[in-house]
Amino acid sequence: MRLSVIVSTRNRAYAVGACLDSIAAALVRAFPLDAEIIVVDNGSTDDTAHTLAARAAASPVPVRVLSEPRAGKARALNLAVRAARGDLLAFTDDDCKLHGEYVNDLLRHASGDSELVLRGGRIELGDPTDLPFAIDMRSTRMRWTFTANAAWHENVERSVTGCNMTMPRALVEQIGPFDENFGPGSRVGSADDTEYVFRAYLAGVKLEHVPDMTVFHYHGRKTRAAAYASMRRYMIGHGALNIKFGARYPVLWRQTYWDMKDVLKEILTRSNTFQADIGFSHRDKLTCMMRGALRYLFMRAHPGARTAWDDECRRSRAASPAG
Repeated sequence: MRLSVIVSTRNRAYAVGACLDSIAAALVRAFPLDAEIIVVDNGSTDDTAHTLAARAAASPVPVRVLSEPRAGKARALNLAVRAARGDLLAFTDDDCKLHGEYVNDLLRHASGDSELVLRGGRIELGDPTDLPFAIDMRSTRMRWTFTANAAWHENVERSVTGCNMTMPRALVEQIGPFDENFGPGSRVGSADDTEYVFRAYLAGVKLEHVPDMTVFHYHGRKTRAAAYASMRRYMIGHGALNIKFGARYPVLWRQTYWDMKDVLKEILTRSNTFQADIGFSHRDKLTCMMRGALRYLFMRAHPGARTAWDDECRRSRAASPAG
């Protein structure tokens, strides 16, 4: 089995070196293994190129550095997937570090697969001074399948997160590349991973979360404002996702129905019943989802049009690294 570990990076010279070091260390612990690291520089303007060249030269594992100057994490990931030689693919983010046993855990799970599985694992907080946000501490093995109608009971698109996602190449060959309209740097702005997960689910691919396969997320969000901004982006992506798949799978709108009831409750009680710790309410959630839905509809109707949304995405990318 040949493994390709894939990372997209943009303007995170301060973090991507440690990320690549952790990947190389985990691969060495799984020796002997036919493996490679593929990292795509997605138009960085800082010292990322120099950092990547230095890490590639010193790495005990082959590192291939690619460049995708056009903005869009999904574009960068698609370039990496096309270049990858592995029959097993693993994805993480440039602000994450792999646990030393990550690759051994990954290979153990993959060796037992008799069907296509899109798998994720535990995401722990890397820096204890960051807010407990964008992590996944579920401690039990969980599986979701379309035949069991799992989406009726919970949000299956949250079953696997892009910073800790693995799949066989055969899965990509079946359902296709990442949708470049989603994700950081795109016109939607987020949800490249959740779009892919839900598309796999609709194609009958088994989704699985395992309590090992651990990554440490150094997301850097230390304030309520930073967490609020991230949640806003996520919910805009979720609204776009509902529009893309809602006609084919209307159960997606079930959660929106409950959100509307929660909005009414918040208005009547003058409270926040969603994420009061960061000041993000069900009203904020529904507003952002509506914005994402309108953004996706406009994008589909006018695929070549430049809009204020595109300018907003560019301003957002200039203000902070995508992730």
